[in-house]
Amino acid sequence: MPDQSKTTIMYTDTSTRDYVITAESMEEAAKIGDLIYNTMEQSITDIVKQYNVNKKTVIWVSYTVDKDTTIVEEDEEL
Repeated sequence: MPDQSKTTIMYTDTSTRDYVITAESMEEAAKIGDLIYNTMEQSITDIVKQYNVNKKTVIWVSYTVDKDTTIVEEDEEL
């Protein structure tokens, strides 16, 4: 008879990663930043699918160039 008991936890990752990207243009720097982020997210998505994990992501991205700051926030639920 299989074990019927299961445990459910909520794991919240509140880590912050700061990358200083040097590039020829803002567009190139943004592409490099996107590549870093998308690679990390794809890896997480693969594990989430493998283990059937429900995931909600709130994305907060801040771009700073000299004194100008652009903030982008997105909600993603899988």
